Amino acid sequence: MSNFDQGIGYVFYPGIKQIVSANYSRSHGITPDVCQIEMAPQTLNASDSDYTPIEPDGYLLFQFDEFTNDARTGRTQILLQGCRPDRASVRQSATSKNWTIPIYDRRWKWKFGSFSGHWNVKKNGEIEPRKKKTPRQLADMCLEAMGEQNYDTRDLLDLEKKQSLPYRNQIFPEVHWDRIPPAQALNELVTPLGYRICLGWDDRVRIRKYGEGALLPTEDLMSGGFEANLPETPDSVTVLGGLTMHEVMWMLEAVGLDIDGEWRPIDHLSYRPKEGWKICSPGVFDEIKAPLEEIEAEKTSGAPVDKAKYLKLKEQYSLAIQTVYRCYRLKYPAGGKSESEYLRLNYDHYGESLAKAVDNGERRGDRDYDYRAESYDEARRELFKATKPVIPGPWKIDPRTGRRGDYVIEEFEQILPTFTTRAELGIDTYSGKLIRKPVEVTGIYFDETKGGNTLSMADRIYSVEGDKFSIIPELGIIRFNEPMFRFKKEKVKDKDGKTSKEEHEVPYPAELRALIATPLKNLVGEPARYEHKEELKSKYRTKPTPLPGGLKDNPRKLPGGTDTKAVIKNEIVLTYKTEYKLEKIYNDEFPDWFYVKEVTSNEEKENLKSQALAAIDVENLRITSEDSGSGVYAGLKKMELDGAIQQVAITRTTSDGMTTTISRNSEVNTIVPPFDQRQRDLALKELIKQQEQTVDKTQQPEDQ
Repeated sequence: MSNFDQGIGYVFYPGIKQIVSANYSRSHGITPDVCQIEMAPQTLNASDSDYTPIEPDGYLLFQFDEFTNDARTGRTQILLQGCRPDRASVRQSATSKNWTIPIYDRRWKWKFGSFSGHWNVKKNGEIEPRKKKTPRQLADMCLEAMGEQNYDTRDLLDLEKKQSLPYRNQIFPEVHWDRIPPAQALNELVTPLGYRICLGWDDRVRIRKYGEGALLPTEDLMSGGFEANLPETPDSVTVLGGLTMHEVMWMLEAVGLDIDGEWRPIDHLSYRPKEGWKICSPGVFDEIKAPLEEIEAEKTSGAPVDKAKYLKLKEQYSLAIQTVYRCYRLKYPAGGKSESEYLRLNYDHYGESLAKAVDNGERRGDRDYDYRAESYDEARRELFKATKPVIPGPWKIDPRTGRRGDYVIEEFEQILPTFTTRAELGIDTYSGKLIRKPVEVTGIYFDETKGGNTLSMADRIYSVEGDKFSIIPELGIIRFNEPMFRFKKEKVKDKDGKTSKEEHEVPYPAELRALIATPLKNLVGEPARYEHKEELKSKYRTKPTPLPGGLKDNPRKLPGGTDTKAVIKNEIVLTYKTEYKLEKIYNDEFPDWFYVKEVTSNEEKENLKSQALAAIDVENLRITSEDSGSGVYAGLKKMELDGAIQQVAITRTTSDGMTTTISRNSEVNTIVPPFDQRQRDLALKELIKQQEQTVDKTQQPEDQ
């Protein structure tokens, strides 16, 4: 019930002579809210005598005077300083012509400023004391940089003291702000923790916990004011982390790119020399270049040449130089079974057949090529599967026995695309930052500095320097800057087919292994992630209403319950690190017999469960917030935003009336996007901004 008989609402802005109507909503967040003002047209010509400029940095004053039948009984005012008008538009009807001009509240200035800081940095898994800051300390730093005064961040103490939030106690989020607006830094800090930024009518900034705050008032409530907000509640919340990283030792095989655009082992390439690669000098490949030079000589002498053959040989030689002995693909994880001799011969048979077809000009789309390629791919899958390659770490339940055992992958594609690092964390020696350790490649290869292979009975495995190779994740290929090969002593045949009496050093692909992290997908392509599921309390779950009796046709009763709500938190990453033990070394050959000594996980060390439960705490605030709704009130209500009061909308009508709509745990103003949408818009703008800053549009690609 109202305490007044009638009232008159006013809205003022410097320079606007006559305001016909106005609508303004104050909401959570750092995005400025807009007051849409409908005004009478006025002159914009500075030479006119009645010209009044609209101030570019002014104030909005909302005022409501209350009257009884005898006298004025009260006045309520709300002042918004630092406002900025934007471009006006014309609104015309059959009887009138007005202008509509948007005016932004002072948060339009929050998109400016430059703020930097790297806090809660870890060294050796522990936060450096001098870099340790609580969320409240970080929030205070942001607000100071914004120039705010008399702000209130007391609610953030809950993260440090309140026992009802056991999984968010003593949270020290690592932040790395690099010349971003301080308001953006504040928003990125508090919103994921379940808090909201509230700008008060008194111009104080308050950080409030989402879902907690005042109830809706009852005074001056107009009829039909409440609208129930029934949340969509799942039965549970599941946190899904980033892709799980499996650090495994992989044996490598030499591969090359063929003229049909496919990568294959070098013995399956269309340009493999007839006598094999051991007759070629690595990185030179005279035997491949010789027929090309013959055609070039004929061309120089004026003799007619086969242009198609010349172009094919030129491309094959170019691909040999670029990829053979330079590119090695992950082959098998260490510790698996030896290859089946029969399946290896079958795979090589199809590989040689396909190589001839490619050399003869067959390509995908040709029936014979497609048949050979399909048979070749199937032979590779069978060979790979038969070795029972194990990815150590996770356990898989055997559907036949119900027992848990190592996860045996069936297809190579289950670990693609690979990561470009290992899973283990380490300290960067230059920056001191905690980073994923780089991929480690070791094995037998020819070392020019020592004039021989890197492995003998006397000196063990050498590591390849990290700046001498790069990773192609989509293919699981490691590409080296220089050819990687080894020499092996054996008797060779000359051109006449005679075998030499003495042994000579001939080149072979390097025997390499790589310690690298990969994802793990099932056969339908779903990658493994860290996962933690929490059931929602029964009082918050939706339950189907019992059906009335005596229904016709005896309808089938639908099952109750709602599926889980998945929340993606890519910063929560589960890792498995495998340690191996070498069994033996045979006759100076590469030690390819390793067994798994130990598998360690970061789940306990990095408290992944606590991180997941903290994320679930925040999500549950959205689901379990009670007493949702809104009310429409007569006059001007100066109610402050908090964690529950999420929106206050003021409307001044053309008849000088004024109402206030207050929303609790909901937002009902359709003109203003909801908070989550505003957050997504901010993230998208920041992404576009970063791309524009990092991409040099004037840089042209080099000619290949």
